[in-house]
Amino acid sequence: MELLPQSREALDEYVAPSIDDVESLLRVIEGWAVRAVPECVALSVTLLDEDLTFTLVDPAARPLATVPGAGAPGAPPAPPPEEAHALDEGGWAEMARERAFAGIASTISLPVVEHGRAVLNIDLYASTAQAFHGRIDGLVDALGVWQAGAVTNADLGFDTLRRAEAAPERLREQRHFDVAVGLLAAHLGVTTEDALALLREAAERAGISETQAADVARTLLA
Repeated sequence: MELLPQSREALDEYVAPSIDDVESLLRVIEGWAVRAVPECVALSVTLLDEDLTFTLVDPAARPLATVPGAGAPGAPPAPPPEEAHALDEGGWAEMARERAFAGIASTISLPVVEHGRAVLNIDLYASTAQAFHGRIDGLVDALGVWQAGAVTNADLGFDTLRRAEAAPERLREQRHFDVAVGLLAAHLGVTTEDALALLREAAERAGISETQAADVARTLLA
């Protein structure tokens, strides 16, 4: 599998005291995953505290046409929602596959829990519909994930890819936010924790996001 270019960009800038080498973690998970599930064609790891996603993908798993409901070439169009049975999980899964990436037919989401809280989420993507059938126990043993939290076929549209593509921008926004907090703390002569609390309070009162409030503060104080 290849590291997504945006994941490479994000990894080059990302430093986490708790996880020294995210890329090594990705490669270790890749090794375990492809041994347990040879049909695995992509994987994503999301750091939940930072809300950052990093992705490895097989070049053969490529996006389909962006037209809603587009499927494989020559495939019949997806049925309209009113023709689908609302409680038919198999039907909804088939509809999701028609909107998914070429080469992805099943997925599994596996949380990693430490001291009673989820810290990572591992999403694996496979090229066959039954790739994870009978293999979840092996993945749990290999990856140290929380088995009760495993969810199958929840991301046939490969949403983690879009989150991974957005990771560099999220990191840039976080840097700008941190600068604004530092400027505010220096200007008011308070701690960064107090400055952060003031910024959040100002954002809430103004009805804007914390990032927007930080942009305003940084512009005013620069």
